[in-house]
Amino acid sequence: MKRSIMICILLLGTLPLWADSGLSNVVTKEIHRIMPPAGTVQEPQVKPAQPVQAPMKEPQQATFTKDANYPYTIHLASFENPNDAARQLERLKSKLDMLFITKIDLGAPGVWYRLDYGAFPNIKEAVGKLQQLKAQGLVDQSSFVGGSVAYAIEIGVYPSRQEAQARAKALAAKGMTGYIMQEREDLYRLLSGAYPNEKSAAPALEDLTASNFAATVKKR
Repeated sequence: MKRSIMICILLLGTLPLWADSGLSNVVTKEIHRIMPPAGTVQEPQVKPAQPVQAPMKEPQQATFTKDANYPYTIHLASFENPNDAARQLERLKSKLDMLFITKIDLGAPGVWYRLDYGAFPNIKEAVGKLQQLKAQGLVDQSSFVGGSVAYAIEIGVYPSRQEAQARAKALAAKGMTGYIMQEREDLYRLLSGAYPNEKSAAPALEDLTASNFAATVKKR
């Protein structure tokens, strides 16, 4: 009888230990289920700040007072399609130095692309040069000197030809043509087109502005 009582006492004494052991197992398992293994917690990644791209620096430009104008140009051909004008320019540019395309608003006929050559102070010089080019077979017999085209789009004024040429290359990279006029020994203008008035230059001016060239319409 005493022996049975002792067994019961021992059994009752171990019940709290079993309960603690079961609870401990449950809590431990729950902790293991919730917490990720050590070393797997990733720190939030902070993206590095993107560098701010500086705007393209404009070449140094010079200022001057214009003394002479060049309102006459030789018109070689006219095209409705700019690609046709570009192909003709490619064909002739190795033979003629100051060759350029004028995108011009002709009013009712619409926007055309003229292949032009040179800039002359008076019609006499322009006609004389045209006759010379025809005699050499460099231009078609249909080429002519029209009325005054005293305006051009000025893209920049530079103290050296090299700087003007560098800007002309940037212009060509955008699919547009320009030409350089020397005003003084230390002053070169980069121009585009030849126009009878400011209105006719509007479409070309819009193209240049859209391509981030600080262009203005001025006398040639």
